[in-house]
Amino acid sequence: MTYTYNLYSSDQLGFSKSYHIKTDLPPHKFRSIMMEFRRGGEQDPQAFIQYMTEQFPDSFRLFDYDDVVQYDADQENSTILVNLLDQTDQTV
Repeated sequence: MTYTYNLYSSDQLGFSKSYHIKTDLPPHKFRSIMMEFRRGGEQDPQAFIQYMTEQFPDSFRLFDYDDVVQYDADQENSTILVNLLDQTDQTV
């Protein structure tokens, strides 16, 4: 399964750069790697991207956020909404 993550660098909460990531790493694993990386004193998102690219060359990919990705996200959100509405209808 492939997961999508967004990583932002900010200058006092003003976004200066965003990285869109696809990887096979599940959320708990991705977060633990990021926490360990930051615990080492590194705060630069570009250094984290470089590290992940070196450590997981087969599953870590950056991509540009485009209409295809937005379409996929919209389709997934629509499916979730339909399922929630169906559950609500069944309980009433």
